[in-house]
Order: sequence, then structure tokens, then C-alpha cells
Amino acid sequence: MPQRYENATIMLLDFVDFTEMAISREPGELVAELNDIYSAFDRIVEMFGCERIKTMGDAYMAVSGLPEASPDHAADMARVALRIRRYLDRRNAAHTQTWTCRIGIATGPVIGSIVGIQKYVYDIFGPGVNMAARMECLSEPMRITMSPATHELIGDDFVVEERGTFTVKGFGENELFYLEGERERTTIRRENRM
Repeated sequence: MPQRYENATIMLLDFVDFTEMAISREPGELVAELNDIYSAFDRIVEMFGCERIKTMGDAYMAVSGLPEASPDHAADMARVALRIRRYLDRRNAAHTQTWTCRIGIATGPVIGSIVGIQKYVYDIFGPGVNMAARMECLSEPMRITMSPATHELIGDDFVVEERGTFTVKGFGENELFYLEGERERTTIRRENRM
């Protein structure tokens, strides 16, 4: 049954210049690399109790805060995004082919449901997803752009840089933020909980 989740945090990631890569590279090699990268992303997402929703070519979508509600959904997704960026940095340092991405994170209401008749798939829709898509589009290569709602929830546990005010399609004027890192005390507190 379709279900509404009032507070979920969504991450959308898209690779820069993927179309050119798809044209210029051998298809089997490109897909094998993309599969390796997505498999690493999946492991990171699972590590923080988040869920991969889908991949759409070179785009990757994950969510935190559903199907089980979590008070730490925004912080968990922030940790996922930071570790994905770090993974790509390390991978790029060790390989000749570099993969550069833009990441957007937003918090808001979503509806989750299985859709389709012959090929069932679980998907999410709603303002939270739309805002995450806008954050990804407004981001810069290898940067993580956050919505105001996500910034508000992660508090002082993360290093954040103000980007300024942007007109976000469908959402009006919003002050956006770059997610830069995690403060040391968050890591210590998390380890003490385990």
C-alpha cells in the first residue's frame, strides 16, 4: 500500500560528463566500472541503515527514514554522501578513468509505493524527492549541496559552508549549503552508541 512519510532525507547523485563517457568508451568496460561503483555505494548506504531506491543510468537515488522512521535520517544520509565522495576521491587517485559526480541532499515528505503491473518496483515521490533533484542540479562537481531543511536537522555535528540564496524551481528562494565534513565529536558519540 502507498504510504506517506513526513520526514525522509533523499540523496540524488549524478555523474558529470557521463554521456561523453558512454559514447567514447567500450560499453562492457564502462558498465563493469559503473557496476563496481554502484556496488560500493550500496555497501555505504547499507552501513548507515539507508536504502537505495534506484539507479537511472548514471544517476543514483537513496533515502533515509523509511520504511522505518529514524530520528537520525538526515545525519545518516549526510554520512553516506560524505563517504561516497571520499570513496570516489580514492578510486580516482588509483585509476586512470576519473568519475566526478554532483550530489544533492534534501529532507521532506515523500510517498513510497510499489508501482508497475508486470515489472514491480518500489519508488518514492513527492516534495522531498523534487527538492533533492534540484539540489543535485544546483551542485558543483564533487560537492554536496543541501537543502535548508537538511541543514537544520544536522545541526552542529557537520562542517557546512553557506552557498547563498538561490531560486529553486518549485520552491522559491532558499538558502543552500555545501556539506564539507563530519565533526569529530559526532564520530565519537556514534561509536559509543554501538
